[in-house]
Amino acid sequence: MLGIAKKFIASCFTFFLLFGNAFHTMAQEYPSSVKISPIPELIDVWDADKVRARKPLLIAHRGGVVGPGAPECSQMAVKLAASNRYDMIELDVRETSDHQPVVFHDANMMDACGVDGEISDFTLEAVTQIGFLNGDETVNSLDTMLALCRSLNLGIMFDIKEREGSDQFFKHILDLIDKYNLDRACITIGGSRAEEYLKEKVLITLPGEMLDKVKQGESLDLHGYFWFGVPRTWPIDLIKPVQESGALVIPALNTFRYSPNDHRTEAEFDAKRLIEAGVDGFQIDCVYQDYFGRAKIQESK
Repeated sequence: MLGIAKKFIASCFTFFLLFGNAFHTMAQEYPSSVKISPIPELIDVWDADKVRARKPLLIAHRGGVVGPGAPECSQMAVKLAASNRYDMIELDVRETSDHQPVVFHDANMMDACGVDGEISDFTLEAVTQIGFLNGDETVNSLDTMLALCRSLNLGIMFDIKEREGSDQFFKHILDLIDKYNLDRACITIGGSRAEEYLKEKVLITLPGEMLDKVKQGESLDLHGYFWFGVPRTWPIDLIKPVQESGALVIPALNTFRYSPNDHRTEAEFDAKRLIEAGVDGFQIDCVYQDYFGRAKIQESK
């Protein structure tokens, strides 16, 4: 009898772990009148001329346009990014216990879902039943999110959070890129292992040693690379030489890179000077999208 009781208690705990926060999300504000339609054409990141015809290319950081009812890395955040005419979405990718790729940002699920655990603690089936605290949605598999992005003609920036992911994990990512015909619409950040697996299928970040060679005036073929990073640390005079060598130039405008009380002023300054310098696009937090002709997004309190 004691064994049966323990199994019953464990089952109840699992139920509340997976489904308890779903009741909380029912009362959350949810965008109800958003016009969702695909952007006109899927980007081709391997064709610099086509990319530059969109200047500035915009990539939505942390899975889309985030706000009430649209948590980071949710389907609604992706849909809102399409409605605001971003070109690409950054998807943070983590590995489940059964080696499946899932879209989720944080190392721990407590802040976003009220669950004290990591993606790697759960199977794909279990984790995709866990709901976000902000909004009426659950955690999504990469398969689900790539299907949605492809239907909306949104390209992908992968941020592979698993620096030492399994071979199976990376193979699943490659298979999904092929499944949704996204092989010309993806770039990646996330460490050397991810780049080794995904190179020639996606654009990868420009290594520091190659940038040093550009500084020294060497002639390089940088097709297949993009220069990504923190704009405050960039030598502006290298933007043109990097582009002329074949790489795209995509700085990041993220709130955590700036001072909390004056981040909008600082980010706007960077946006203006980098546009004048001729960068190809930006990865941005949605609170900065009004710098690029989109509606202003109110910051969460």
